[in-house]
Amino acid sequence: RIDSRLKEELARSQKESYSGKIFPDTTKEFALGALRVPRDELLQTYDFGVPTKKAEKGMESLILYNNGKALPSNNKLQQAAVKGQNGEIGKASVSDAMTNCDTLNVIFTSFSDKNTQQPECDIIIGNFESYHINRWQRMPEFTPTNKKQRRLNHALPLRHTGRLALRTGVDEFDLPDLWDNFKRRKKGFLLQHFDALKVFLQNADGVLKGVEELLKRRNVVRDNTVVVMTVNAGHSDLFSNFVCAARSRGFDTGNVLVFPTDEESHKLAQGLGVASYFDIQNMGLLPSGEAKYYGDPIFASMMYAKILCVLYVSLLGHDVLFQDVDIVWFKDPLTYFHDESNAAIKDFDILFQHDGSAQPRYNPLSANSGFYYVRANKKTQYLFISMLYHGAVMRKSKSHQQVLVQLLNEHSSMFGLKVKVFDKIQTDIFPGGFHYHQDWDTMRAIINGESNAYVLHMSWTENKVNKLLFFRQMGEWYLRDACGKDNVSNLVSGLKGVD
Repeated sequence: RIDSRLKEELARSQKESYSGKIFPDTTKEFALGALRVPRDELLQTYDFGVPTKKAEKGMESLILYNNGKALPSNNKLQQAAVKGQNGEIGKASVSDAMTNCDTLNVIFTSFSDKNTQQPECDIIIGNFESYHINRWQRMPEFTPTNKKQRRLNHALPLRHTGRLALRTGVDEFDLPDLWDNFKRRKKGFLLQHFDALKVFLQNADGVLKGVEELLKRRNVVRDNTVVVMTVNAGHSDLFSNFVCAARSRGFDTGNVLVFPTDEESHKLAQGLGVASYFDIQNMGLLPSGEAKYYGDPIFASMMYAKILCVLYVSLLGHDVLFQDVDIVWFKDPLTYFHDESNAAIKDFDILFQHDGSAQPRYNPLSANSGFYYVRANKKTQYLFISMLYHGAVMRKSKSHQQVLVQLLNEHSSMFGLKVKVFDKIQTDIFPGGFHYHQDWDTMRAIINGESNAYVLHMSWTENKVNKLLFFRQMGEWYLRDACGKDNVSNLVSGLKGVD
């Protein structure tokens, strides 16, 4: 009887010990234990390249261990990882928790939405390893006839959707069509892009040769870097203002190469003494007018030029600082990117200004495609070749930025492309429209001459009219009133501060 009681007590003790584990044996192949680490400490220890979302003080991140070899070396932490501490998941410093992690899979997930309180679950399945997250939602199938019914509906079963299918029923990555009207043989974005690709491939060698000759003839390349821009006649005054603003502060614009999309802008750039290459085969049919608002047809069409101009220079083996025309320089940004002592950025392949938008289509990077620095290597070259192939999706989504951000995510995961986005709050060196419209402290510092800012990018602004007004308010408009019309002769004769 005593032996039987001992056996019962031992069995009960073993059962209690087992029940004290965080995870049962049935999950041990992928989740043997877990520890909490301070979120801020983790983000300070490892630069994952993404901007960080503001969180409550003391928030933590969760590390899962897939087997015993990954557990911390410290015996107490091993026990805490497997069994927990004081009835909850154990806690450790980042360095202690990750002592034996030879591989780290990083997953970013959203904070619980306190406003909508949308119930969301994350599921981890032991299986062949995947580096993608599949999204399932309680939504009907998306068809051309059920747009009004495309809503999250708790009564429906879960089904697989795209990751940018929003709970409101909007698919932010709707794919382009082959035909806009098949009966009339009117091509859709996809077939239109096929035609554009044919033109590109037929002329690529000649264009690359012409660009290379221009770069050498004008001595544009400095420290293996070219400042690249593209402009049409509708935004030529913004381009002229950039040149004048830079020269008024004594900056050399000799390393700027502009890719105009019309003859008028080409003549203007030449008149300003800026190196200009007019790729008439690929860009000559793009619109010459100004975009009336973000995402309008002119805006969407001009995005093709933004792909080509960076791709050309990158394929020639040069680093690129690409920027939109609605920018002024306070300090030469190349001095930042070329600073050999700046260890924080040396290992990144491509570095972006933070857009500031938290829309799902831009997450988690929220990279602004109007100001970024690209190191020429096979990873970045293939990134922009991929952008070229995605031109039809770009026109459909009306956004160069949306497509670029998703390709950055994919290429970072698949090829190890190192992407860095300068956080809008933690850094004040590359402010943009977010800061102009929402961060008044940063703007006051710029106006008072107390800022570390290198540039100001007038993004987040609906149209050119407002951009001009805002630059005037900042005292950063350098064209005379006579230049108000987008006319080459007016602009060239009315410039101030240009030799």
